[in-house]
Amino acid sequence: MTASTDSPRGPLHHEAANSHHNHGHNHNDNNTTETDETPTQHSNETKIPLRIAVLLNSYRSPHISNIRDSYTRCFTSLTQSPTCRFEPKLSFFYPADNFYCCPQGPHNDRDGCNEGADSDASLSSDCSNGLGRSSDSESDVPGSGSGSGTRARASSSRMKEFLPDPAEFDLIVIGGGNADPTKRHAWILRVHEFIRQTRKEWPRKKMVGVCWGHQTLGMVVGGGEVGEMGMPELGVTDSKLTSAGLRFFNDRGLPSTAGEKGGKEKSSLRLHQHHRRQLVSTPPNFHQLLANNECLLSDDNSVLTFQGHPEKDAKAAKLKIRDAARWWGWDLNEQKVVEEVKGLMEREHDGNRVWERVLEWVWEGEEGRELEWKL
Repeated sequence: MTASTDSPRGPLHHEAANSHHNHGHNHNDNNTTETDETPTQHSNETKIPLRIAVLLNSYRSPHISNIRDSYTRCFTSLTQSPTCRFEPKLSFFYPADNFYCCPQGPHNDRDGCNEGADSDASLSSDCSNGLGRSSDSESDVPGSGSGSGTRARASSSRMKEFLPDPAEFDLIVIGGGNADPTKRHAWILRVHEFIRQTRKEWPRKKMVGVCWGHQTLGMVVGGGEVGEMGMPELGVTDSKLTSAGLRFFNDRGLPSTAGEKGGKEKSSLRLHQHHRRQLVSTPPNFHQLLANNECLLSDDNSVLTFQGHPEKDAKAAKLKIRDAARWWGWDLNEQKVVEEVKGLMEREHDGNRVWERVLEWVWEGEEGRELEWKL
């Protein structure tokens, strides 16, 4: 990675920005509206493309494709939303997944892999057959990866192929994972180093952390402490917005609340949760947007993290329904118990609305629209 003071946007971004201006839309802090009551309808021709790199940090999880597909569904729905003025293009990276080195793709239980249940065992950095999959390239469908992958040699340089070049993206998402982020396994340390190097060479690059990524960014960037929870969280829960969070998500236009006719200011956010570790203290250079360190924003307005999963939906959440037994001791042989857990996962949530606000946050600092968030 090479430091640069130039805008990371390519010609496509500039062309889209100019097209957006030519269609008479106005860029400001909030969602643009045609009237005081009617949200602007954004066609695909006027939407602003944003390049997003997503690091999926689950080691040998058989659900990795489903995790990726959850992001795809979420961002595709944003592209199709008339209130969202962005067209996110996703590229996926798999820094933890050595089993992708094998040509046949993901292993299953029969092949000896665990199911992603917080594996700390044998996290080596290379595969014996010397082949690797670096990332999913973009397809013609907005927000989706092709899944075809790219082969690379299993060497010390191979890991670079498993991580994005910050120059090519507007946003880097450090996604969820199934290992303790405080462990010193090779792939975890490389992700930590990638974060540090990106912060050093691209200090204004926007980064978002989700769950494992939230804990990792809070620890690596902010010096926060990660600890075990007394009671793990699973399903959709309500998290209280702090005073700073109210300003960030309401005053700056959280879609479907401040932007709707008769909409009420939200005092909390509902997000999918799936974690048994947490940041036990607020890193000194971060501010809480959700109580209990569940959403943090850095002082320099470049790092935003969520303990919850705004990208997740009920379909993805139910893949790990058995964790209710593992974490809570619930008997999933009882249908009533299963239905209760499913009910927690099927609750309405604010994931898409949060991501739409995140995309606005990314755009605020681009192309001369520097609107630093002052807390």
